Order: sequence, then structure tokens, then C-alpha cells
Amino acid sequence: MHRGFSLKAFAAGVLTIAATLSSNSTLAVEPANIQAGPLYIVPTLDVKTGYVDNLFRSRRDEKSTWTSEVTPKMQAWLQSGVNTYSLAYEVVDYHYENSGRDNYTDQQVNLDIHHEFNAKHEIDLFGEYYDGHEKRGTGLTDGFGNLIDAPVEYVRETYGGTYTYGNNSSRGRLRLEAKSADFDFQNFRNFTRFRDREQDILSGTFFWKVASRTDALVQVRAIDNEYDRANPFDSAGSFDSEEYNYLVGVSWEATAKTRGSIKIGAYDREYDSSARKDDDGFQWEVDLTYLPRTYSSIEFETRRYSQETNGLGDSINTQEYELAWDHNWSGRSATKISVLTGTEDYSGIARKDDRFDVEAIYSYSAQRWLDLGAGFRREDRDSDDARFDYKRNVFFIEANVSL
Repeated sequence: MHRGFSLKAFAAGVLTIAATLSSNSTLAVEPANIQAGPLYIVPTLDVKTGYVDNLFRSRRDEKSTWTSEVTPKMQAWLQSGVNTYSLAYEVVDYHYENSGRDNYTDQQVNLDIHHEFNAKHEIDLFGEYYDGHEKRGTGLTDGFGNLIDAPVEYVRETYGGTYTYGNNSSRGRLRLEAKSADFDFQNFRNFTRFRDREQDILSGTFFWKVASRTDALVQVRAIDNEYDRANPFDSAGSFDSEEYNYLVGVSWEATAKTRGSIKIGAYDREYDSSARKDDDGFQWEVDLTYLPRTYSSIEFETRRYSQETNGLGDSINTQEYELAWDHNWSGRSATKISVLTGTEDYSGIARKDDRFDVEAIYSYSAQRWLDLGAGFRREDRDSDDARFDYKRNVFFIEANVSL
């Protein structure tokens, strides 16, 4: 891991401009490419500064601080007809004025390949290496950010791919997906060593065209979670599990104004340890977009699913509902308002959390190569276990820069 190199002085200069103009991430800069033969290189820089009133998402003894994030990114890509090959490297440097122990620098490398053999056979391959951290009060230190003196560090290696037989005009279409992610924690090994794990996902989806722009679908997904070691002090034993998702639904792009997908079904999770309670239930995944105007969109997403626990309970049965309105008021200014509400019900213990998050962003496109923005985010969690209650407000301004 790498403790933060600081581009603080540069950030302050850029963000002084941002404070006078405002911005929004709903608009996007249009970067100029650096071309070297068939290779295109796109450098970008995102800079954000703000104020947070509860850094560790704690119920009491809340810590407030000014913050900054500096994100340089370099993407190189090749285009060969419809085939693309992309390699990206990104660094995110976090700086906290009143909590230097939380300063940190994450690194991420992504490789993406899209190749079409012909009109009916295509593959997408990807790989990711992430060397980063969990902010205190999240992940394994959820609710206990004040009890450790530094962020939890980890390395995640992810790779996989998708093979598609058929295309959008085919009567039938088959999509096969595979993904593997390996999590290795780097510090606080007295408790993080029990969370090292590998997750493998296999999925198959069959689409059947029922109208010119509408497909019915059937999807089966298998998820295998293998932990490197069991905690000898946990009488329930290993967290190793196998989960299966069975979904049916429909996806469409029926008009210029509507598109989306609806999938409903069930999940079934079984643990290798007989001391843990197997879990099953109703599952759904919904993603809808409505465009009342070409410059305005309303998106609604909701899903119910089972996710890995952060160490408490056996798993987390999660429901989420998110509504977002993105509106471009002119060629240069735009707003985005999003609201998320949901519940997280912990299997195996008496804990249920209610979440409510809201975010508002204003963006201004100052130049082709420069977007400026300002925003506010509110997080509110109410838990059956009062130790996990918290409220959090974040104010920020940002600048997105390219060539």
C-alpha cells in the first residue's frame, strides 16, 4: 500500500476556480486523445475537495474534517473495426485535514477487451487489480471506525469474461458469464485474516425476442464463496457457501423514451458449516429509464439480494430502491438529484438497518476540457442495534480536467 502522495497545492488552485463557477458530474468532459500510430492515450484528472461532519460514520464522538481527493487517470486503447482493447491506470489520493492517519493512496489497473468474431459470436474479457483500502467505519470496521487507528488495507484481483451467441436482432440469444474475485487483506491480521476469500460467479442468460425491441429472459447464476480460513473463536465455523439465483423477466428498449429490464425470482444460499443457517428468499432486479426529453432522464433501480456479511451474522439480505433525476438545463449546466432507501437484514443475528441517502449535484461545463461541480450528500442509518446508527453530511466541489 502507498501512503498518500499529496497534490494538495495543485488541488487548491484548481478548486478555487471551481468555487467561483460550480459544477456537476452529470456533464462529462470531452478529452482530446494523444495518438501514437494506432494507439490512443487519454489522460484525465479529477480533483475534489469538501467537508464531512462524521468521518467514521459513528453514532457519537463524530469527527469532522476538510477532505480532498485527487484522481489522475491514464487510459490507452486500440480500435480495430468493432473490436476494442483498453488498458487503464488510476490513482486516487485521499487527504484528511484533521485525520492524517486516514490519508491514503489507492491504485487500480483495468484491462478490457471486446472482440466480435462475426455477427453472432462476441466475447468481452476483463481483468482488474485494485490495491486500496476500506475507509474507517465501512466494511470490516462498520460501526467501529473509532476503535482502530488506520484504514483496513486490501488487494482485490478480479478477472472474467462474457460470451454472447446471437445479437439484438436474433430470435434467440445466449449470454454466458464468468467472474472470479480474490480478496486479500493486508493489515490488522488478528481479525482480517478470517475475511480473506475468493468468490467465483457463473451465469447464463437466455433471451427470446417477443417484439421488435423486447426480449423475455431466463437467468441462472451460481456463486461460490471460499474463505481461506475459519475463525477458531467462532463456534458457527466457516463462512464458505454456495448460492444459486433463478430469475425470469423482460428487457426492452421499446421507444426513444423508455428502456429497462425487470427480473424476478429466488435465491438459495447453503453453507458448508451445518452450524450456520441456510437462507433463501424472493429476489428481484429492476432497472428502468424514462426520458421525457432528450435532455432529461429519470432512472429507477431496485433490487433484493443476499450479500456477504462484513463479519457480523451469516449474510445480509438487502433491499434497495433508488430514484435519480438527471436534467441538462442548457448546453453547459446540469443537475442530478438521487434518493436511495433500503434495508439490510442480517441473517443469524438480531440486526436490521434502515438506510436513507440523498445526493444533489450541480455541474457546469466551463470548457470542452473542464467540468466544474458542487454537491451535497446526506447519509442516515437507523439500526435495531443502536451502535450502528449514524448520520453523515458531506459538502464538496470538484473539477474534471482533460487535454
